[in-house]
Amino acid sequence: MKQTIFTVDELKKNYETIQRLMAQILDDRTYTQKALDMLERMPMQSVPGDIAGQARANAAMEIVKVHETTNQKLLAAYMKMYDDLRDIIFLEEKQ
Repeated sequence: MKQTIFTVDELKKNYETIQRLMAQILDDRTYTQKALDMLERMPMQSVPGDIAGQARANAAMEIVKVHETTNQKLLAAYMKMYDDLRDIIFLEEKQ
C-alpha cells in the first residue's frame, strides 16, 4: 500500500473535491457565452477598409481559445490528482 499522511476519509474528501472541480470546469460555459454575445452585439458595417469588426472578432476568438487552453490544463492536473487518489482510496477500501 502507498504511504500517505492523510486519513482515508481526508483522501475521499479530496477526491470528491477534485470530482466537483472537474465538473465545474466542464459545466462553465458563461465565459465562452459572454465572448459570443460580444460578437453578436458588434455592429455589422460594410464600409470598405473597416477592419474593426474583424479585429474584435479575432480578439474574442483568442479569449475563448486561451480560456479553453487553461481549462484543459486544469483538467489535466485534476485528472492526475484524481488518478493518484483513486489508487490509494480504492486500494484501502479493498483491504
